[in-house]
Amino acid sequence: MTARLCSTPSLLDGRAEDVSMTQLLRRVAASDRTAFVMLYEATSSQVRKQARAALSLGDAVDAVVAVTFLQVWCLAPLYNPDDADVPAWITAIAADRIADRQRNAPAPSTADVDAQQRSPWSDLSGAYDETAAVVLAGLLGRRGPQKAF
Repeated sequence: MTARLCSTPSLLDGRAEDVSMTQLLRRVAASDRTAFVMLYEATSSQVRKQARAALSLGDAVDAVVAVTFLQVWCLAPLYNPDDADVPAWITAIAADRIADRQRNAPAPSTADVDAQQRSPWSDLSGAYDETAAVVLAGLLGRRGPQKAF
């Protein structure tokens, strides 16, 4: 059964229509930002719940949501509806991003490690997270990154 979403008229240039998630993702694959906003609005709360259940920090949750949807934007042309429905595909991407975040989280015992002993890349995650948030805000047509997209 294909998940369906009843769109709001303002998102479809004044036309109310029933759009399937697969149709939305196909439109996203064609770089349709309106479809991307609709897909984001329909699925981001589930991704946020998934990230909150696995991660303790709010900033990490926001970063996982942002990176998940940037990956959705980039990978949309590769989506195969025979492999999974759209919500399952998106939650699989989110699970991968959550696993990355957990794998790269500093262990509690490393908090006191001298700066010279840390990886030179360890300070880049904040910049990466902020960049992802800025790019997602642009795709969603928002002025700038916001907490809890």
